[in-house]
Formats: sequence, C-alpha cells, structure tokens
Amino acid sequence: MGPTRRKAVTLLLAAMTALGLALTGVGIAVPAHAATQLAAPLPDRTYVLSSYYGPRCMPVAGSSTFHLGQDFGASRGTAIRAIAPGTVSRAGTVRGFGEWIVVDHVVNGERFSSLYAHLVNATKFVKKGQKVTRGQRIGDVGSSGTSTSPHLHMEIWKGGYPTGTAVDPLKFMKNRGVDLRSLSTRNYARTTPSSCKYFTTAKVNMRSGPGESYKVLRTPQPNVVIKGAPGAGSGDWRQVTRNGKSGWIHKNYLSPGYTSQGTRYVLPASLNMRAKPSASSKVKMSLPRNAKLTMLREIKGTWQRVRYNGKNGWVSARFISDTVGGAQVVPKASGNTYSWVDKKSLKLRKGPSTSSGAVMTLRRDNRVRHLAKMKNGWLKVKHGGKTGYVATKHLTSRKP
Repeated sequence: MGPTRRKAVTLLLAAMTALGLALTGVGIAVPAHAATQLAAPLPDRTYVLSSYYGPRCMPVAGSSTFHLGQDFGASRGTAIRAIAPGTVSRAGTVRGFGEWIVVDHVVNGERFSSLYAHLVNATKFVKKGQKVTRGQRIGDVGSSGTSTSPHLHMEIWKGGYPTGTAVDPLKFMKNRGVDLRSLSTRNYARTTPSSCKYFTTAKVNMRSGPGESYKVLRTPQPNVVIKGAPGAGSGDWRQVTRNGKSGWIHKNYLSPGYTSQGTRYVLPASLNMRAKPSASSKVKMSLPRNAKLTMLREIKGTWQRVRYNGKNGWVSARFISDTVGGAQVVPKASGNTYSWVDKKSLKLRKGPSTSSGAVMTLRRDNRVRHLAKMKNGWLKVKHGGKTGYVATKHLTSRKP
C-alpha cells in the first residue's frame, strides 16, 4: 500500500470510528469497541469479577434470587466510567441500590441503558439530564444500599431501563469488543448452586402462595433452616421448603445467616449448653461465667436456644441474664407458665419496685403464675387469687 492510499485509509478509519461505524472488506483489522464506542466501567486491573448475572441464592436478607447485573469487586473510591456516550436519566438514592446512576445510550442505532449501583455519591460528578462521553468519570465505587463490601453493580438494559430487558453485561460487552474478563485481576468461578440454605430472621408465617392473602401453612420460629432454589420467587416473595413441605415467605424474613434475637450472659461459674432443651440431653460444651450468648429464638418453656463461638445449643433460662452479673431471665409469660419462690419470704408488691406496697408475703416454694413478660428484673404474677409483682432473681423454674 502506497503512502497516499495509507493516508486515505487512516483518515477513513478515523472518520468511521468517530461515527461508530465498522470497517468491512478493506483487509484491515479494527477493534470492535472502537466501532461501538464502548469502554470498561472501571480502569483495567482494578477489579475482580464476583457475582454474575443469573439465578443465585440470596446473599443478604431482602435481596433478589436472580442477579440482573454483574458485580465488580473494587476498592472504595475507584473511578466508575460511562461505558458509552449518553444522557444521565437517574442519579441519586434508591432503596436497595443505594447511590445509583442510569445512563441512556443510542450507539449504532441500538438503544440501551447502563446502570451503576452502590456508589459513594451519585451526584458528585453528574446530574440528571447531563450528557456524558465514553469513558467519562461518573462516580466512585462504594458500598451504599444493600451491600456487604465495596463493589460496582452494573446492569445493561436493551431497549432502555426499566421497560427493556436486562441482559448479561459480560456477554453484551464482549460481543461489542470489550472483554471484561481479560481486564480484571481475578475472576471468581461462575457457578449456580443446586439449592439455597436460609434462616428465618423472625417468627414468620409461611404461606401457600406469594402474598399475605394466602393461607398460613405454618409459623416457623426465628433462625429455623429453610431451603430454596436459586431464582425461585415472585416479586418480594420466595418459594421455599421446610421439612419437605413447600410454601412462600417474604424476602425480608429470610437470611443466609443467623439473626440475633438479643443478647444474654451466663450467671454461674459454668453452664452446660445442651443439644436439646432438656437436662438429660447431651452436653455440647461448658460455658464460662459472663459468656456473651446470642439468642436464636424465644424461650421454650424454661430453655433458651443460643449461639456461642459458632455453636448452637440450649441453656437453662434460669442461669442466664440480660446484663453481665444481672438478674435471671424468667421464661416469657403464658397462661400456664409458672415459677417457684426461691427465698424464705418474698413480698408480692403492687408495682415493679421495692418501694411499692406489699399485697402479700410469699413463702419458699410457693408457685406463681406468669401474667406478663419480665421487665427490668420484675415479673407480674398471680398467686392464691392475688396479683402483683415480684423480683425475678428470687424465682426458680425448678419445681420443688
């Protein structure tokens, strides 16, 4: 090729690149991303590819079971760039995504939107309605919204957000000349688990369908194991199974890990944590005095389900306190929950205070029926037809 022709081809290439056109049939290789004007959303070698587009297990409580985008793990503050020229249609804060930006594009006649979520400050560099260029810095990587660590969540919507169709960002970019895998420092394995393991975050209804109008099938306690399938759900509801029976639970009541129901502390020098709520059950470990216990569910009779140093078990509620070295925690009240006086004499008072007047004097081993939940070391009880308050530190759950 002579100098004159080479110069002409060079000028033609520059003009077509500026117009977003592809060179064909001239025998010269042209990078596809030059033709489509696409750029990687983060600088080369600054990110790792983690959670991929497609069905998944919920990574945190309230999250989706189908990932509509691609996650790029990166350091907080890493520059986020517009992948193509376009107009900012959204910039601000939204539930779930936290700080987010949406840019609408038309490249080579193709209309699509790019979405960037979990930013530090979505309006630091751009505003709604602003035009941006390919590769322009529009934000910084953060961890706002529903996020466990700094990363960029990017979605691609063919036809435009939100009425178009979300597609796999990796495939979309690669088909247009930008291989995001080759530009990362590390790629996590792209796998879909066969099943998902969740825990209920509270006492919750499991229903026959995805809505509150459906029949209640059962009501699991907090931190009960629930099974699910990747991608199984409808809107805010997740299709799950418990002991082989299928049902639906709202996404806000499912978590991939345990949820604390409160904190308690061990009273005696040592306390056995057992496999089941029974004094005859196997001892899993011995807990030291003042050991900090995470409650996993409500007290069952006189036993409390707890977690300590990564292990779960049951402890007698008589020997735990809501404060370090404090009074005993008495089981939650019900119509047939009882305790016995563990003191030679004990005043049944009109109110929850030692300054309150006495209704009567209780004797050791008198049985009292619980009428309310313990509060500040006092419990409302009934004995011999009379009602009043007693200090819980003088009660025992052991029948004499």
